[in-house]
Amino acid sequence: MRTSTLLSLLVAAILGLAAVFGTRAWLAEQRAEIAASSSTPAQNQNTIVVAKEPLRFGDRVSPDRLEVITWASATLPNGAFRTIEEIGDNSEEKARFVLSSIEMGEPVLASRITDPGQRAKLSTAIKPGLKAMSIRVNDVAGVAGFVLPGDRVDVLLTRAEVNNDEDAYVDVLLQGVRVLAIDQIADDRKDQPSVVRTVTFEVSTEEAQKLTLGSSVGTLSLALRNVVSSDTENSQRVTLAEMSQSATASDLEAELALRAEAERQAAVARQQEQDSRIASLEEMVRSMGGDVGAQLDALKDEIAKAGTPVVLPAPEPTPQPVVEVPPEPTKPAFVTVGVVRNGKRQDYVVTSNEN
Repeated sequence: MRTSTLLSLLVAAILGLAAVFGTRAWLAEQRAEIAASSSTPAQNQNTIVVAKEPLRFGDRVSPDRLEVITWASATLPNGAFRTIEEIGDNSEEKARFVLSSIEMGEPVLASRITDPGQRAKLSTAIKPGLKAMSIRVNDVAGVAGFVLPGDRVDVLLTRAEVNNDEDAYVDVLLQGVRVLAIDQIADDRKDQPSVVRTVTFEVSTEEAQKLTLGSSVGTLSLALRNVVSSDTENSQRVTLAEMSQSATASDLEAELALRAEAERQAAVARQQEQDSRIASLEEMVRSMGGDVGAQLDALKDEIAKAGTPVVLPAPEPTPQPVVEVPPEPTKPAFVTVGVVRNGKRQDYVVTSNEN
């Protein structure tokens, strides 16, 4: 092997090793810088208490069901606890209970548990200034048991005069009322429907008065709202006279409107396509007519450029061959006819009548 080849291989190996070690050193330096920039100073680190397992309404908040994790931000959520000791001991006098369900890993907030020594009662789940009001329902009025704690419903009042059903009517008594409990269940994470006899609402004083009066003068029914619905409507009283009027469900009306709009847009698109085709045909005809006119104009220009037309001499007549007609033969004045009869010849002279 040549010396130059060996030297080239040696230099290449040295350069490769230098590149590898240099890259490793650079990567280590970058990792150190990233770790240093992303690390939070110990004095700015926080801890927060979270649920170690799911906690439901009425459950006792015991230390064995909680855990402390590191909180990267210097600011804690409002009502959060840094240590389990801040929540309190597990004695009967200072025990705390769950007011609103807490999932595993979710921070434990003061607004979702009771005060030390306070039981998990329905009164602790009511917002300040509001009250709890219960009404009796059946399997139909209670939306077949699909109304659960935490839902919002509209309360309808049906009223009819005694022995006079013609004056019966239905009013929307309350809108968007929050359900606190069904029967004696206040767990807002309950997801299994069940037929209940009473429903407890969170209402104001005036709303509680309306519910009390409505339940005494008529029949109350519930209309379940969408989970994210927070709108109110301008409701109107519905009487028996209006029930004879045919009505279409609002969702069906919206569907029919969308279908009509789609058909209208399709008709407009078809009309535009037809108009475009007609315009193309008209343009084609105009272009063809323009070409013919241009050709005629060009022909006229050529004729004009030619000037006076050239008169060609008349062609000489072609000589016709002369046909000689032989003269008619002259007829003789008489003819001699010889007749042989019985071996004897006898001549007759026949003369011409013209002569």
